Amino acid sequence: MFISICIPTYNSGEKLIRLLNSIKSQTFRDYEIVISDDSNNDDVKSIIETQYSEMSINYFKNGVALGTPNNWNNAVTKSKGEWIKLMHHDDWFTQNDALEIFVENITKNPKAKLIFCSFYYIHTDTNVIQRLSACSKFEIFLLKQNYLNLYKNFIGNPSATLIHKSYKPYEYDKRIKWLIDFDFYTEYFRREKSFTYIDKPLIAFGVHPSQVTASVQKNPSVEIPESYIFFEKYGINMMKNIFVYDFFWRMYRNLALKNIEQVESYLGYKNNYSTINNLVKIQNVVNSKMIQNGLVSKGLMLLAYVRNRIFN
Repeated sequence: MFISICIPTYNSGEKLIRLLNSIKSQTFRDYEIVISDDSNNDDVKSIIETQYSEMSINYFKNGVALGTPNNWNNAVTKSKGEWIKLMHHDDWFTQNDALEIFVENITKNPKAKLIFCSFYYIHTDTNVIQRLSACSKFEIFLLKQNYLNLYKNFIGNPSATLIHKSYKPYEYDKRIKWLIDFDFYTEYFRREKSFTYIDKPLIAFGVHPSQVTASVQKNPSVEIPESYIFFEKYGINMMKNIFVYDFFWRMYRNLALKNIEQVESYLGYKNNYSTINNLVKIQNVVNSKMIQNGLVSKGLMLLAYVRNRIFN
C-alpha cells in the first residue's frame, strides 16, 4: 500500500461515516485504512461491516481505551504504507482528488518527509465554514528560515499532513493533549528540514463541542503543565523566538493568571524560569479586562519580549 490512512476512533458514529465516505470517493485508490477503536460499544465495527466491507480496512478494537494520543500512536504503529495519513474521525477530505493531489506533490520535493495543506474549519452540525486556514508565501519563507516560526500557528492538526514512513518510529507524547500538534511538529523540524506545502484546502476540520480540545482549552491544570513539558523538552531559550513567545503569552493571558504562585499551584512544583515569572508579572500590569484588548496585549507582549531578550 502507498498510503496508510490511520483513524483513531471513539464512539464516532456519523462523523466516521462522513470521513469514510470522503475516502471512498477518492480517485486515488492505493491505500489502506487502519482504524484503532477506543469505543465502549461495537458501533464502529458494525458500521464497517455493514457499510464499508468492500474497502481495505484493518480494524483493531482496543480492549482498554488507550485515549489521546495513545490511540493515535496505536493506529500509526499498525500502518504498512509508504506514507502515513493520520485522520481524526471528525475530519474529512473536501474533494474527491485530495489524495491524488497529495501524491502528485510527493515528487515536487523528494527530500520532504512532511507534506501539509491548507484546511477549512467547518461546524459539523451546520456544515458552515467558520474559516479557512492557509499559509502565505511569507509564512512559508519564515518556516524555511527557522522551524520555531511554526508557532505562528498555521500547520494545523495531523489530518492536514502526510508523513513518510522513514520518519517512523515516531509517536505523539502521551503526556500532552492540548499542545500535541505543536509538540509533533517541533520534534519533526528538529530532525528534518524539508517539507512541501499544498495551497489548497483539501481537508475539513470538524468543529463540535465534544472534541478533546474543547475539554482542555483554557484549562490551566492542563495547559500550564504542558507548557512546562515544552520548556523542559526544547529549552526555555525557545522563548527568544518572538512567535514562540507570543504563542505562550496568549496562552497564559487567556488563563488570566494573577501571579507565579498560581502557576506553581497547577505545576505542583516551584517555577524555575525567570522568563515565565516576568511574563506573568507584566501581564498583571493592567487589569484582566484590559489585557484582553488586542492592541494592549500586543504592546505589552512586545515590551515583555524585548525585556526577555535582553535580560534572560
